[in-house]
Amino acid sequence: VVALDKTGTITQGKPRVVNFKKYSDFDANLIYSLAITSKHPISKGIVEFLKEHHDILKELPLENKKEVQAKGVKATFNGKELLGGNIALLKESGIEFEFNSQNSLYCFAIDGKVVALFELRDSLKDGAKEFVAHLKSLGLKTVMLTGDRESVALNIAKEVGISEVKANLLPQQKAAVIDGLHSKGEVVVMVGDGINDSVALAKSEIAIAMGSGADVALDVSDVVLLNNSLTSLYKAFVLAKRVFLKIKQNLGLSLLYNIVVVPLAVAGFVNPLVAAFLMSLSSLVVVANSFRIYGAKL
Repeated sequence: VVALDKTGTITQGKPRVVNFKKYSDFDANLIYSLAITSKHPISKGIVEFLKEHHDILKELPLENKKEVQAKGVKATFNGKELLGGNIALLKESGIEFEFNSQNSLYCFAIDGKVVALFELRDSLKDGAKEFVAHLKSLGLKTVMLTGDRESVALNIAKEVGISEVKANLLPQQKAAVIDGLHSKGEVVVMVGDGINDSVALAKSEIAIAMGSGADVALDVSDVVLLNNSLTSLYKAFVLAKRVFLKIKQNLGLSLLYNIVVVPLAVAGFVNPLVAAFLMSLSSLVVVANSFRIYGAKL
């Protein structure tokens, strides 16, 4: 099973604001100061949007800053309670707010009141749909694991052809999904790029990280894709299968030589010089067969 993170793995990981709703006046510097404290792609998208629409922005000295895992950021400024994140963070903070959308949402609230709403959309990576189709052709099952809203995840999954989706997941819940797959006897390859993926990456048999990902994700991974390309990821799977096939072929060739030639040599039917030549020849055959890995098109 190949477990795929959504943001930064299947998508570009650079969500852009596609819709903005302002419910009451507020200082843009407040939300800028709040969003810039987080490295999450959604927060980065908010920062870019603010920079595009404001000539001058300054980072204010926020107090009591706290990043809530996979949900958003809280802070205070001059006695005001600031909150920026998803609807789950609003509900956790006792703020009732509903908004239906197929996009990712970022809400900004001051003193328990939502003053602004941002809708963000991330674009698919080049070749994402083809990549999933190629995995299926290799006999691999795919599942998407994401902390994003279910409606957003299902929309992306439908575009690329993934039928199994697990959404609204915290890092520990992603790891629990990996454990669940293990309990079914599955061998799991986890592909991710963020801090939220690090626990799941560590739990999987093979951990693959995008080169642009968080350091902690890179540290726990077995394979790092420096160019972040899904085409390269597919080639890695093909190359791995091809290497494993050559290993089995080479073991078979070596075994065949030993089964046939060694008994003949012991029985005296093969000249020692011929036996020595055949031994060297068998080694050359194994090496030549291994070189075929690189000769064939990936």
